[in-house]
Amino acid sequence: MNITQLQETLNTIYTEKNKRIIFWYDGEKEFEDTLPEITLDDVRIVRLDEISDLALKMEIECEFPNQKYLLYSPTHEPAPEEDWLLDIRLYSYTFHADKASIILKELNLDNQSILPYLKERNAFFNNKDRFNRLKKWVKPDDREDDIDLKMISVLTRSDQPGLFSILMKLFESCCDNNRFDNSIPSKYWTDIDKLGLAPSFWKFTAQTFGYINEKEPDLNDFLLKIFVTDFSNQIKNDLPQALEHFLIESPSLRMNSTVFLSQWRSNINHYKIYNITSDYIAKKLKIQDLIILFQVKALIEVMTFEAVERRIISSLRDSILSNDSNDYPVMQEAVKTRIDGYWARINLNESGESNQINLYKTVYYALETAIELFYLRDKYDGGFSFASAEEMFKAYAAELFRFDQLYRRFHELSDKAEMAGWDVLKTLRQAVEDCYSGWFMDQISLKWGDFLDGDDGLLNKWKLPYIINQYDFFARKIEPTLKESNRNRLFVIVSDAFRYEAAQELEQIINGKYRMKAQLEPMLGVLPSYTALGMAALLPHKKLSFKEKSGNVLADDQLSNSLDYRSQILSKYEGIAVKSEDLTAMNKEQGRKIIKPYRAVYIYHDRIDAAGDKKASEDLAFAAVRTAIDELSALVNFVINNLNGTNVFITADHGFVYQDKPATPMDKSVLDIPNKEFIKSHKRFVLAHDLEASDNTFRGDTKTAANTETHMKFLIPKGTNRFNFSGGAKFYHGGALLQEIVIPLLTVTQMKGKHLAKSEINNVGVSLVGFRKKIVTNITRFEFIQTDAVSERYKPRTLKISIRDGNELISDEKMLTFDSESTSIDDRKKSISLTLKTGQTFDNKKEYYLVLRNSEDETEYDRLSLMIDIAFASDF
Repeated sequence: MNITQLQETLNTIYTEKNKRIIFWYDGEKEFEDTLPEITLDDVRIVRLDEISDLALKMEIECEFPNQKYLLYSPTHEPAPEEDWLLDIRLYSYTFHADKASIILKELNLDNQSILPYLKERNAFFNNKDRFNRLKKWVKPDDREDDIDLKMISVLTRSDQPGLFSILMKLFESCCDNNRFDNSIPSKYWTDIDKLGLAPSFWKFTAQTFGYINEKEPDLNDFLLKIFVTDFSNQIKNDLPQALEHFLIESPSLRMNSTVFLSQWRSNINHYKIYNITSDYIAKKLKIQDLIILFQVKALIEVMTFEAVERRIISSLRDSILSNDSNDYPVMQEAVKTRIDGYWARINLNESGESNQINLYKTVYYALETAIELFYLRDKYDGGFSFASAEEMFKAYAAELFRFDQLYRRFHELSDKAEMAGWDVLKTLRQAVEDCYSGWFMDQISLKWGDFLDGDDGLLNKWKLPYIINQYDFFARKIEPTLKESNRNRLFVIVSDAFRYEAAQELEQIINGKYRMKAQLEPMLGVLPSYTALGMAALLPHKKLSFKEKSGNVLADDQLSNSLDYRSQILSKYEGIAVKSEDLTAMNKEQGRKIIKPYRAVYIYHDRIDAAGDKKASEDLAFAAVRTAIDELSALVNFVINNLNGTNVFITADHGFVYQDKPATPMDKSVLDIPNKEFIKSHKRFVLAHDLEASDNTFRGDTKTAANTETHMKFLIPKGTNRFNFSGGAKFYHGGALLQEIVIPLLTVTQMKGKHLAKSEINNVGVSLVGFRKKIVTNITRFEFIQTDAVSERYKPRTLKISIRDGNELISDEKMLTFDSESTSIDDRKKSISLTLKTGQTFDNKKEYYLVLRNSEDETEYDRLSLMIDIAFASDF
């Protein structure tokens, strides 16, 4: 320390610490020659070896009671019983100029006995930046181990002083270009070793993890052991023999491997490095080969390695393919557990960069959807048995539509996986196809066909009790409201080929929004079920007819096949027709201006038919359905929020059928009729003035099936057959299958006044069951109950659950999703086990907390106080 630093330090003591007298003991006589060069304003410098204690005492206390003194002694600090100036020294400041003493003072450490230790760590303190960062963390009562741990934290630039944080940063420094490379020396480790802190580091790993390497401790060996130990802690099976020698021996400290790796995975700043490190360890240990015979039950809790996720998925897929319905509940629970797990939560691609789609989650949802589909199939394993067309139609609207919905959702999800290069679902995809196309479509078309044919068949009357016909839509739903008051304005959204099952999904989405209520009902569509006829049927009209020698439809003798024509028809009812994309491109003022003169606003949307009805894009039909659902949801928001709409109707011109299996000649019905007799020919129907039925077709009349004034005959193929494959063979409509003619009518209203409270959207509540205030073991199981069933107004809740000391994590952290729709309390119970960090002392009189945080934003849902008394438990 130079003269200037000495003077600055001494002046600081006089001013900031407000001391009048400083005792300076220099037992090593390091500054004896320097003393004459020191100058301090208004301070008298006295050598204690040149004046008697009595004389000095008289001078300080009697002669110059306000004088500042620097009392220097070239000796060590005397023992209290030998110090004649002790009474003065007690109210003064004792200064030590050796570097260790200065550091002791600057770090505000209380214990003088660590001075020799501070001298040993002199190399660390030579760096001002390191010293200043250490200073922020040191506490007055810290001892050698505490300071060593904080020094290592400084060297690794850890987020906080602690071994877990050190390890995360240290392993990060071992990664380069998104790969773990133990051949590259870690800068952090080099600094730790160079400054003599490596022995302390290994001491800490031994104390915390039980890691001991009798030959020579090594980072690579340490990593292998904590990963294998975590794997062993979680697996419900014997550890493979090839890994046994990597298992940490200390039973009491093994759990810290699990707690540490859980916290590493949960750390938003470090989880990418976890993935890279885990992948390195998995390949080194050949984990993929070692777990190949493990069943889902054994691996269900393991989050250590990504390879486990792949093994579980493959095993679940094979279990689903075995078609044992008794195992479906177990499979569903396994899927839910893994969806809440680490690998299905993160969004990273193979290079470690953020990715919008987590393919594990996507595949799990596909598995879940397949299980639901096969569950439903087992329910109707004996086929479909209904007494009447009315009963079957209503059964489709109530439940059978789920076959179409689940089939679509599975394809939506499996397409994403296949586009990413994953083939894991291919065999399941074939099983789903066999279930849907090879069983459901054959069964439902056969049974429904029984109700269509014959003198008493539905084709000869085309009406069902209590079901609105599509051609009555305006007269039954729109016109009465318009007549009721001249202030009423109605919005009708017509989405081409928006079938019933997709509308049911949209209903759920809308009912999950504040201030909105949606109600779905089926209408009986017109036949043939094609765009021109369906669109005309939804418009206001007294009569429908066909333009001579064409399939174009007239509404009250006016063409209806364009937006302008439809506007002209609607104008008689103060109405207008607009395209959805034109309307949503407007701002609020523009939109309101356009609709202001009108009371019936028809909005036309075309997403599904635009893709599905073309050979080049029919494979994108299900993706188009998803887009349509999203767009229609946004369109409803726009109408209600921007255009002050209070009543919105969403419907369609027709539905559709999509089967992913390639069409074969068996799917084609041949007509022995000259084409020149056809007024309109389509994949699923032909129109003509006169047609004779054949064995492979149904025959009908549009006067009955579409309430046209014109008698126009049509033929539709039986079952799922098509007359031709032009424009594609997978996506089709025009016939009389339930998917084609059950037309959705979704009525959306804005809730106001006293009804508004009923539209509030909440997440389900969660409560702890049988909460024990005291934890007496390192692994504790907690049971929770979901207090509300999931519904349109109660959404699932996903919680991160952990044990904390204040906000400090002292256990692993796990995720639970509460998404049960069951009305049974027992079905809504879930439990998890949390592992406490071991090797540390818990104060059995202190409050700790079980903390529940909402996963999406980390807000705290609940905090329950508890006591930890592990030592007490160990006594018995």
